[in-house]
Amino acid sequence: MKNYPFNAAYSQARELYGLELDPDEFETLGIIAWDKIGNKNYRWYVYEVRPTKTEKGEIIVELPCNCDIIEAVVTNYEDFQRTSPMNISTANPNSWIESYVENAKYNTPFGYISGKYVDYFRVENTLYLSDEFDKVRILYKGVLVDDTGLPYINEKEIDAIAAYCAYAYDYKQARLSRDQYTMQLSQISEAKWKRLCSQARVPDYINQNTMDELLNVSTSWDRKRFGKTFKPIK
Repeated sequence: MKNYPFNAAYSQARELYGLELDPDEFETLGIIAWDKIGNKNYRWYVYEVRPTKTEKGEIIVELPCNCDIIEAVVTNYEDFQRTSPMNISTANPNSWIESYVENAKYNTPFGYISGKYVDYFRVENTLYLSDEFDKVRILYKGVLVDDTGLPYINEKEIDAIAAYCAYAYDYKQARLSRDQYTMQLSQISEAKWKRLCSQARVPDYINQNTMDELLNVSTSWDRKRFGKTFKPIK
């Protein structure tokens, strides 16, 4: 699917609906529409970092500037059953077994990451961790953006974003004028926006790899075990 610069939706809104929006106003409305559609052109990233301790004793990690969605935060060692108080680095056979199994895996898909999950909460671009760790690895999605810092979009998203801008403009005019005809026009614009938004959420094509992943999920008998890290992506 071909990607276009975000401002292609601005041209569509101007040519198709006759809108003359301020660039900042369009960017605000366009990003709202793009976020509502939910199709984001991501790239996967793995960020390994040593957490730092603040003067207040908080364990934090500063995230990369392009981090949008965090998929997982894990340790740099495997999850294993502790049956003795032995240190990880000395000799716990369960640790060896889990590491051996992990190293034997191959052809793992995007979105898979090894390691034990780490409890955290996010405040803006900072992660606060539940405990001290030597290193943590963060699997996240970063939005693919153009030279202006705006996301790339496809043809169906161009249509939907332009329709949302038209709906927002018509609704605002209806609220200000309290004119019945303008209100009816805004309702028509809203219906068109919702239809195009639904269409934009549906991919044009599902290839064999994606279909195989979907069928693997639907036919899997894997189950979550209490206290054991569960990886939905194998």
